[in-house]
Amino acid sequence: MILGKKPIYKQHHREGAPSLGVFLRPLPSSTFCVGQTEPRVKVFAPNTTGEKTFQAPFVTYQIAKNLHRTETKEGRGLRFDEINDRLFANTVILPNALRQRIKQVASYDKNTQIWTTKSIGFEDFPGVEALGRRFSPEGVAAFETSRAAHRRLCDMGMHTLYSGSSSVPSVGAAMVYLTCAVNAARERKSKMSKMVEHAKALKGSTKPTQIALYEMAASKLETVWKELRKKHEVARFIYEELQLAP
Repeated sequence: MILGKKPIYKQHHREGAPSLGVFLRPLPSSTFCVGQTEPRVKVFAPNTTGEKTFQAPFVTYQIAKNLHRTETKEGRGLRFDEINDRLFANTVILPNALRQRIKQVASYDKNTQIWTTKSIGFEDFPGVEALGRRFSPEGVAAFETSRAAHRRLCDMGMHTLYSGSSSVPSVGAAMVYLTCAVNAARERKSKMSKMVEHAKALKGSTKPTQIALYEMAASKLETVWKELRKKHEVARFIYEELQLAP
């Protein structure tokens, strides 16, 4: 993103010169940036009081900001499904809870089924900018960090988060079990591979059907070994993440 004033002098571009893609984004009058080289704010754990306390005003502000922006650019409000699809496509919010958030900042027209932002002062609506001051930039950074971590776990196929005591020792015990299982599977695979090589070396005394049976067993044992190794890698990743978690 490139921000700047309009150039004073006329710009001349050479023919065939590579073009630069520029993305322009509307920014508020005051912009705050936050960067953390070390944890300044504790990252919100899923379904905790800290996450819920932050998410309530943050969601309300996002709804009001999007409605206000749509009214300014397109001259219209938004339907309920448009708000849900635009803002919360990747966030699970129950329809009743979302409708309550919308009612805090918008008015509903039964004829058109359109939500429009309230006027400042109407039903204690403080305005979009005032809603944005109800949470801190550090809270936004912590919330986005937690959502990114949750997205990584979902991409790995872990959709259910376990919250309980002694999580690190439990995962450590699972790693010990999986390590032994991986080593045992590797030894079985290695022995069967040697049996296949030995049977092929003795073609005269070994039947082709027996060699084929050995090869099938070796392939099956290799598949089991790969599956156990993948489970062990996932367990090790979880173990390391739990140790780094605040």
